[in-house]
Amino acid sequence: MVGTAEPGSNGLFTLTNSSGKAYAIGHAFYKFPIQFKNSSNASVISFSTTFIFAIVPEYVKLSGHGIAFIMSPNKEIPGALPSQYLGLFNSKNNGNNSNYIVAVEFETVQDFEFDDINDNHVGVDITSLRSIKSDPAGYFADQNGSFRNLSLKSGDPMQAYFKRIITY
Repeated sequence: MVGTAEPGSNGLFTLTNSSGKAYAIGHAFYKFPIQFKNSSNASVISFSTTFIFAIVPEYVKLSGHGIAFIMSPNKEIPGALPSQYLGLFNSKNNGNNSNYIVAVEFETVQDFEFDDINDNHVGVDITSLRSIKSDPAGYFADQNGSFRNLSLKSGDPMQAYFKRIITY
C-alpha cells in the first residue's frame, strides 16, 4: 500500500482517508505480478477479476474524483498527481505512450480537459485519462436489457467485474 492507503482490521482498506489531508493519493497493488502474455508464443492470456468498492465522499455534493482499477508494469507511479489525474498521471506525462498503464476509471467529476461524458461514468483509459470508451455508471438489471443508473458517489458498496479487458 502506498500513500494514504490503509488496511483495516475487517479485511477492507481505504485508499484515502478523512485525516484532513487534501488532494491525497492512495494505491493498493496486488502482491504478486500477473503475467498477461504467454512467454512461449506471446499470446495474451485471458483473465477476469471482481472487487467490491464504495466511494464515500466527505461532502456528498463535493465528491472527490473517484477511483481507478489499473494494470501497470510496476507498483510505482512516479510523478502521479491527485484530483483529475486519479493518482495515475500528471499534466506532463498524461497521454505519453511510455506510461504503460491501462485503467478502468470510476469517475465522479466531469473533467472537460479529458472529454468526460458526465460526472458519473466508467471509462477505459490507455496511457491517458482521455478514455477510449466510457459509459454512464450503471448496470443491466434483467434479460430484457433494462439499464439502471448507479450513483458512484452514493457511498453504497458496488461490485465491478472485468473479463478479458485486454484483447488483441
